[in-house]
Amino acid sequence: AVVSTQSTGIRNGFEKYAQGSSEIALPAVKDLFLVNLIPLNHPIVVALFDEVRDKKTFTLAEVGDMFSKAKKQLGGYIDRLDLFVKYDVNEDGFISREDLKTCLREDEYYEEDELDTVIDLVMMFGDVNKDDRLNYKEFVRMLRDVPLE
Repeated sequence: AVVSTQSTGIRNGFEKYAQGSSEIALPAVKDLFLVNLIPLNHPIVVALFDEVRDKKTFTLAEVGDMFSKAKKQLGGYIDRLDLFVKYDVNEDGFISREDLKTCLREDEYYEEDELDTVIDLVMMFGDVNKDDRLNYKEFVRMLRDVPLE
């Protein structure tokens, strides 16, 4: 059902955490939200996770459903290029760790002590060539789940 509409990014992230299993634990689900720059403390996301508070593990279909619900309810995402330009603070054509930290601080969805973890997750999933920064292609690949509504 929903799995077929999910991007390769969510499926690949799920598979990295699952390591051959058919389910992943709640902390891994939260990591997948973070790597897609969905703040865990946003009221919509808090409510979504509260609905499943008694579950310990999740299938790919369940993760896909949760991700789709969060994206739909959060809605109104700006165009990917505009988002890339916003996050490329020093305008060098790449999003560095420092660029990410600056923008995530400005967004005020994360506590200061969460920033490095979020940035590590973004780089782990997005930085394909492992140069410790995201080019536009890597950025779009990582965020291809974001609907352009």
